[in-house]
Amino acid sequence: MKISFEKKIFIGFIINILVVIASGWIFISRFNKQRDQTLDSRLNWIEISLFVLSIILLTIVYFIIRAQLRAKTISQNLLLENKQLLQSIIDNTSNPIFIKKINGEYLLINKQSESLFQISNEEIIGKTDYDFLPKETADAYRNSDLEVVKALRELKIEETIQQADGPHTYIAVKFPLYDSAGRVYAIGGISTDITERKKLEESLKGAGKFFNMSLDMMIIASQDKFVKINPMVSKTLGYSEEELLSQPFLTYVHPDDLITTQKEIEKLQAGALTIKFENRWICKDGSIKWLVWSTSPDPLTGLLYAIARDVTAEKETAKSLIAADNFFNMTYDMLVVAKGDYFVKVNPAFIRNLGYDQKDMQNKPFLSFTHPDDLKASVDAIKKLQKGESMVNYRARARSKDGSYKWLDWSSTIDLKTGIMYAVARDVTELVESEESLKIVNNFFEMSFDAFFVSKGSKFIKINPAFTRILGYTLNDLENLSILDLIHPDYVKIASERLAKRLKGEDVDTNVIYPILSKDGTYKWVESMITTDSKTGMMYAVSQDITKKRIDEERLKIYTQKLKEDEQQIQTIFDGAPDSVIVIDAESTVLKWNPMAESVFGWERTEAIGKPLYDLIIPPRYRESHKKGMEHYITTGIGPILNKTTELEAVNKEGKEFPISLSISPIKMDGKYLFIGFVRDITENKNIINELYENEEKLRLIIENISEGVIVANADKKIVMANEMANSFFGIKEDDEISPNLINHFEVYFPDEKTIFPSQNLPMERALKGESTDDIDVVLWDPAKQEKKRVLISGRPLVDQNNKVAAVVITIKDISKYKQMEKELKETESKYRQLIGYKKDDHLEI
Repeated sequence: MKISFEKKIFIGFIINILVVIASGWIFISRFNKQRDQTLDSRLNWIEISLFVLSIILLTIVYFIIRAQLRAKTISQNLLLENKQLLQSIIDNTSNPIFIKKINGEYLLINKQSESLFQISNEEIIGKTDYDFLPKETADAYRNSDLEVVKALRELKIEETIQQADGPHTYIAVKFPLYDSAGRVYAIGGISTDITERKKLEESLKGAGKFFNMSLDMMIIASQDKFVKINPMVSKTLGYSEEELLSQPFLTYVHPDDLITTQKEIEKLQAGALTIKFENRWICKDGSIKWLVWSTSPDPLTGLLYAIARDVTAEKETAKSLIAADNFFNMTYDMLVVAKGDYFVKVNPAFIRNLGYDQKDMQNKPFLSFTHPDDLKASVDAIKKLQKGESMVNYRARARSKDGSYKWLDWSSTIDLKTGIMYAVARDVTELVESEESLKIVNNFFEMSFDAFFVSKGSKFIKINPAFTRILGYTLNDLENLSILDLIHPDYVKIASERLAKRLKGEDVDTNVIYPILSKDGTYKWVESMITTDSKTGMMYAVSQDITKKRIDEERLKIYTQKLKEDEQQIQTIFDGAPDSVIVIDAESTVLKWNPMAESVFGWERTEAIGKPLYDLIIPPRYRESHKKGMEHYITTGIGPILNKTTELEAVNKEGKEFPISLSISPIKMDGKYLFIGFVRDITENKNIINELYENEEKLRLIIENISEGVIVANADKKIVMANEMANSFFGIKEDDEISPNLINHFEVYFPDEKTIFPSQNLPMERALKGESTDDIDVVLWDPAKQEKKRVLISGRPLVDQNNKVAAVVITIKDISKYKQMEKELKETESKYRQLIGYKKDDHLEI
């Protein structure tokens, strides 16, 4: 059996006592005069032998104690070095670290904790959280500490700590520390600042809400399929989200737009932006909708981020406006727009009839073209309009360019808000001067695109073909129907009252808008201009189908409101952007300047808007190159710093230069270039990087001065770092020449130097599997040098935030000398045992 060091000392002590007793007995026996004198000579030799044996035993004990003291000193020095190394490592980590007793008294904190709580390690030892923190905070910390003690395992707790720049959120990992008896004697903790991550999570939540609430279609897509869509996509196209995500998106594109859409996708794949690209999409109900797209590619992921808007109504409105403009130019009626006393616009029919062009009428009052005898009637008509009468009809003569006068029938209305008058005039000269005019009027009645009807009272007498085309009725169909029978029931009462007033000769609006019943049973909105001859009871009306116009106006109203809301949302996003956002034009003039730009550069928005960007943030030495770069891009379309992130120097209002991260995206609107810049102050990032380099250098110096060989390998078993001791151990100079497989350098045996140690059980292999190993005792044989080494190998895995092994740390300690000393000590002890009389078959094992 093995005998401990203490037992060895005790046995030596007992043997020495026995030797002393034996020597004492011999000495006392000499006082007996009756002793056998012949034994004296033998006792003398025995006494001398015991004395020598005592000296030898004391000498052996002395050397044993000396060797143990020396080993203890070495262990204490190594322990001190390891303690200093541990303190250096925890002081240079970016996370606050602490160790407390179970009663809450601090035993140790690192420099990050000192900075966080504004108290040094020496001052905090022996104190509790209640000595320097508010009671509420201290209570929370104490409760979480007690939870760790109760659970007897590691716990993750989210804690809030008030700092100079506001509250910070930390994830604290707290764990119990055990003594040699397996009892919890302290609590350790490592905290990580997750304030920015929390803010990012909140931002992402807000972005997700915005994504789902947006009235625009928002889409994330791969090169051929939708990846994510917001509810507006399904609402606009009619398909469910599952249908849209399961099929290639080109499935839903109109066949006539497939080629142009594919070309636009190819541009996106090349890294270009898509601005206001229009194509048609097939809805689930079979209808076709026009969508306008703005798309940005992500080169890293290959994803496309797109915003689309349904512009079908705008397209239809634009067509209507084109049709209206064509009608304005093509109609045979003279159409006039006037404001104040002057013409604003006339159509070609006016020029054809009177001979004037637009230049002839500039700076001339329109009444100057009126016959003197008809001035009063014209002025009276204008006054009626200005008093609020919706439609005024009158007849007056107008002077032609050749000096002759023509009779014109005018129907005029006015927009009281703008003061603009709209008038339709018809040349009735021949009607007045000749009976043939009746035929002309009748032809116009029959050919007009407007619906005309003549009634006596409420009974129809005559309608034109346009009336039949619009409402479907023939004159026979209307024989038993009155005007009031065709008006929607909700409007019958007011229409009846106005009809009675007209027949009595009272003033009533000549312009009316009612929903009219068509022959097919549907209602159409019809705008009519009505004149009444109260003497005969005859009414003459010109009507237009404005159903589509009403729908377009309603759509335009909805779109306008939506556009305002979108602009407000965009402005809110712009003002709340976490980075400085600056918009400039091709002359480098600042158009937009958000609050973050005010904060970073010191210029207020009112100071920055309208000024050249280079006078605000560009250092003087770079201003000329900035101007030349802008000119070069406008000329060639090439900009070396556009559409990518670049680090530059900027200057603030105080003239102080600092580093920034700049990303610029050009857009072209209405033929003009605009540039959107996203700017971030990276001064703090630069400082952090410099500090990281300093800490890395400190760690390198610590590792280089450790007495053990240290090797760091990544998850691919590639050596990324080794200290001098490790290089010396393997007999090489470069870190990357060390093979992570120890068997490539040595033959590995168990301590018996015979049994081969399995490579899969070496610390490197076990650490890569996530296992930690301590002091694996092996013998390494170097065939090339014909030498062996006895070593202790330990391994630790380093895991990332996803608990995956990112790297491993291997330490190798050469204990060959210690083992040699141990062997020599055993040999000495063996000799000692022989001297004191132990037999070979004794069961005592040293």
